[in-house]
Amino acid sequence: MNKYMKVSLFLIFMCWGLSAFSGCVASEEGEFSSVSVENIKVRPLSEGNSTPVSGVTENVLNVTACIINAGKEDSSVLLIRFKLEESDSIEPTSSREVATKNVELDCIKGRSMLYQSVQMAVPGPGTYDIEVFVSEEGKSSSPGLGMVFFVGEEGEVGTF
Repeated sequence: MNKYMKVSLFLIFMCWGLSAFSGCVASEEGEFSSVSVENIKVRPLSEGNSTPVSGVTENVLNVTACIINAGKEDSSVLLIRFKLEESDSIEPTSSREVATKNVELDCIKGRSMLYQSVQMAVPGPGTYDIEVFVSEEGKSSSPGLGMVFFVGEEGEVGTF
């Protein structure tokens, strides 16, 4: 190997190394998803779907999340996770998990959105937290979105 070839290889490796260090060359592991949760709505499903369980009436809620793909490309496989927790009105920092539902989607087209709904039951009147997370296969997850709502004695749903 002659002197010029060694210098050329050295410069090529230096350029590649500096590009990778500066972020110009992105690895697959660090790629962020362009899919995110933008809005959550919680509504009572209906009075006809409330069922007594051990003398306690369960309220069935319809939870809908707006999922947006802001990127130009179609997404890969998505996992949407709905996590419902009951808040403690006395100790606001403590909560008890009520239910978790996962929905898997093949993809969302680039620059589009969809609404994904699930039905979740709450044990009765009280204050609840709902969090929705979306993760795209092979990419870092976007932050989740949450909201606090209450269910009244008659099964009505309201937000704070």
